[in-house]
Amino acid sequence: MPDYYRDLATDYHWIFPDEVVTSPGVIGGTSIESREFIEAAVGALPPGAAVLDCACGIGTDAMALAHAGFRVTATDGSPLMVAEARRRLPGGVQLLACLWEELPAVLPGGFDLVLCLGNSLVHAGSHQARVAALSGMRRVLAPGGTLIVDSRNWELLYRQRPRIVAADRVRERDGVRSTCVYVWNIPDSLDEPCLAEIVLLLESPGGALTHRCYPIDFQPFTPAELDAGLAEAGFAVTGSSYHPDRGRYAVTARSPAS
Repeated sequence: MPDYYRDLATDYHWIFPDEVVTSPGVIGGTSIESREFIEAAVGALPPGAAVLDCACGIGTDAMALAHAGFRVTATDGSPLMVAEARRRLPGGVQLLACLWEELPAVLPGGFDLVLCLGNSLVHAGSHQARVAALSGMRRVLAPGGTLIVDSRNWELLYRQRPRIVAADRVRERDGVRSTCVYVWNIPDSLDEPCLAEIVLLLESPGGALTHRCYPIDFQPFTPAELDAGLAEAGFAVTGSSYHPDRGRYAVTARSPAS
């Protein structure tokens, strides 16, 4: 899996609102349209449960979980994202760079909950690679443990075919103002990957304007394909927030009890 986020890591915080990237954070904050669904799944855990965020990015979801009292381990396939996460996460969080399929080799397992949020699984690529990633997540779960995966609603995106999507507001941090814009290049078929150019328009404290552009490829999948991959990886789907007219959704799945 290519490290699409190597260059974007230091600017990634601009994608999210202040309350998501600022301590103590928001549980499910990277998946805001599924936040209530994710909060309900997390709320069913016992106090101090062991949680793995295996697509931690710059650490926003892991930060919120740690502040909520869970025993958190955080991993990401991008070493640069992990470096950014170290600046945000409290000291008790174990943090390492690791691909999904490598999880069983580097972690002892036994997690009550594994999270794969932030529309991350789309970067696994093919169906076979997606199943391998999900299998790695299942193998570090405790028997009967829960997985939460979220995704864009790719069918809706391909149907609407937007070209330019700008953030709903300008954000200001450390005197710098930024607007985040997605420029989409969407093919005709879901079988083909699409390209998003994440463009950040930046205004310095002195008023100078600059921009930075980060191209990222996505290999989309449908909810049915996600369910099929989960089943092939050994999971049983237990819930979903999917709605055909909503831009994102999350799915919960359970590992075998024994």
